[in-house]
Amino acid sequence: MLSKPMKTQYGVGMMEVLVAIVILSIAILGFVALQVRATVATEEAIKRSDALVILHGLAEKIRLNSAGDYSQAIPTTKIECTLDSSCISDHQALADLYEQQQFAQTKNITLGVADCPNTSANQNRVCLIAAWNETEAEVAGASETNECLNSNGKYISNSDCLVLEAY
Repeated sequence: MLSKPMKTQYGVGMMEVLVAIVILSIAILGFVALQVRATVATEEAIKRSDALVILHGLAEKIRLNSAGDYSQAIPTTKIECTLDSSCISDHQALADLYEQQQFAQTKNITLGVADCPNTSANQNRVCLIAAWNETEAEVAGASETNECLNSNGKYISNSDCLVLEAY
């Protein structure tokens, strides 16, 4: 009598093991996906932190040289401007912009400087823009494809950038 029920359960243990392996593999895949997402979030946080340090450094340089015009295009060649030379404020501004751009490039970040949209004419502000990945460090024109800000001064969706207003 006892031998008959045992024969009907032959192989059930193997099925239990297979089901457990399937459940375990699904859980492991979930943890792998979570780890990949955490890695991407960490890289984004590091990039934002680097961009913030660069923008704060440039904002401090603007405060030190408040007479300089920092809304100029960032130069592509080095501007020599030292304390012992006859360096005017605008040349110092260009030298500062070039220096910060070179530092930003080591972190794969591009800098942009523009007049901030939607600010009062009585209180002009300069928007310091740091962008990475496919985003361009500029205020959008008509296209708004991969720029950082739109013409109203709001972030464009899915843009990878930070903006700091300086005055």
